[in-house]
Amino acid sequence: MFNKKWTLKYKGSIKEYDLGKKMKISPEIGQILKNRGIKDKEDAEIFINPSLDYLRDPFLMKDMKKAVDRIKYAMENNQNIWVYGDYDVDGVSSTSILCIYFDSIGYPVKYYIPNRLEEGYGINEDAIRILKEQECDLIISVDCGITSVKEVELANELGIDIIITDHHEVQDKIPDAYAVINPKQKDCNYPFDMLCGCGVAFKIIQALTPEDEFKTSMYKYLEIVTLATICDIVPLVDENRIIVKNGLRLMKDGENIGLRELVNVCGIETDKIGSSHIGFSIGPRINASGRLGYSYLGVELFTTKSKEEAMEIASLLEEKNNERQMIEAKMYQEAEDIILNDKNYNSDKVLVIAKEGWQHGVIGIVASKLTEKYYKPTILLTIEDGEATGSARSIKGFSIFDTLVNCSELLNKFGGHEQAAGLSMDSKNIETLRSKVNEIANYKLTEDDMVENISVEFELNEGSIDFNLIEELHSLEPFGMSNPSPRFIMRELEIRGIFRLGKDKNHLKLNLEKNNVYECIGFNMAYMSEQFEVGDKVDVLFQLDENNYMGNRKIQFLLKDIRMAYPKDIGKNLDSINLFRNIKPCLDSNNKISNYGKVNIDGCKDINVFDYINEKSLVIANSVNG
Repeated sequence: MFNKKWTLKYKGSIKEYDLGKKMKISPEIGQILKNRGIKDKEDAEIFINPSLDYLRDPFLMKDMKKAVDRIKYAMENNQNIWVYGDYDVDGVSSTSILCIYFDSIGYPVKYYIPNRLEEGYGINEDAIRILKEQECDLIISVDCGITSVKEVELANELGIDIIITDHHEVQDKIPDAYAVINPKQKDCNYPFDMLCGCGVAFKIIQALTPEDEFKTSMYKYLEIVTLATICDIVPLVDENRIIVKNGLRLMKDGENIGLRELVNVCGIETDKIGSSHIGFSIGPRINASGRLGYSYLGVELFTTKSKEEAMEIASLLEEKNNERQMIEAKMYQEAEDIILNDKNYNSDKVLVIAKEGWQHGVIGIVASKLTEKYYKPTILLTIEDGEATGSARSIKGFSIFDTLVNCSELLNKFGGHEQAAGLSMDSKNIETLRSKVNEIANYKLTEDDMVENISVEFELNEGSIDFNLIEELHSLEPFGMSNPSPRFIMRELEIRGIFRLGKDKNHLKLNLEKNNVYECIGFNMAYMSEQFEVGDKVDVLFQLDENNYMGNRKIQFLLKDIRMAYPKDIGKNLDSINLFRNIKPCLDSNNKISNYGKVNIDGCKDINVFDYINEKSLVIANSVNG
């Protein structure tokens, strides 16, 4: 089991506040709002019912007017406009909404999304030359371009204007494009800089559309912007929360034909659709096509006006997702084997893993899973013809983008943000990169930083768990960064059953009993099954959900962590007894056994002692049986 720390935001018993009475909500929901800093009725109303009227003025963004004027000039002079996107959900969605916009005003545009397997991320020079051959006059990039300095120089030489719209981190040099719209630019005064790429494209459409008209036309795009915002894991606050809250409502009616058919393929009940369905079911199917070199399928799905075509594309996306899952499982196991066969990975704070023949498009998913399991930043690379390309994922408090900036002399190309990045380099430099990023991590990350700190709302009283509470929790959606799904703990449940589920047996199912029996599912947590036995008393950390299968509703715990149970007041006992000080006299100055010592902690049992002492301590444990 890997180290995790549980931190309760609120440690007392749950009581009703004035806010709860005014809002007519349960004490549990009132406490969650308070945990998020929401203490008065007005803030609570805005949080629970964020209005589209609060969308910000797009012209506050740097270069927005310049970009709008250039686009209008292109249309007035019948110029050829191309939308240049990226191959992930955000890029596909951004491309789609711009295509839908231009179609709605009757102006023909074309789009270009690079093949992930052949061209890699972002704008590339070959693509620029191809578009020149197609007599392109204006390129509007979406979700990419902020690092494409050389590519923009080539476009300028060829007589093509480029409007860059992006949301990724800005490097030292900004491309010399006709206009650069990115709220992360230092001299951009837009008050919210955490939009996803599709969110920035949405602001372009807002700027191009008369204000009164936009109030009704925005609904053509809102579902797709919602999908991108959730899947790109940007903070769900401010405009992102406004977009997603309203977009989820719209999704229940299925305004976009293609998205509606994809929801059907996923087997999701539209009236129950939430952010988790989008993040874990819908988004991966769009991403899967891009990862395997078929990015255009997502754009075709979202822009089609034919239900039959939408059904056909949605089925094809399902096939590609199944193919992606098989490739991913094989790659993940190979990466695990590499880690197990190199003991140096135990001490490395950053995992840098490379292998020939890995699928470019799936590397990011596997890097995320390894980061989640080991709670270490991970750089995963595939090697081909002497070049290594891959993805990086990080943990809280460690900017992988800044780390790559400090290693830029080893890289051919890189881009991204604090928690995720893409990169390419000569394969001969991989070990040097591994050494340097770990040198940086050793300086910046303490041992405490390497322990995942899981934030918990509070200890949930068993008597509060019912379907009404689950329904109330939905009112706090959308969940995501800065508004995480509420997590709770319950103590001293007895394990009644342990099962491994899934085609690859990589999911964990537990039946736990206190006064009631609860079904608990831990996705990708099957590796923990060998650490517990039926009859063990455990504490669990979970999200509260329901399983609705064939009309049979069950309350379900979505497991996030599990540990052997110990009493609630263990911290108080440990402070008074000072466990480590009592054990330390057993060792002499050379850490050899000098005498036997004994520690008694009254009223405490099933203690995970290793949470409280260091690796040089000796522990002799005695129970009633020996």
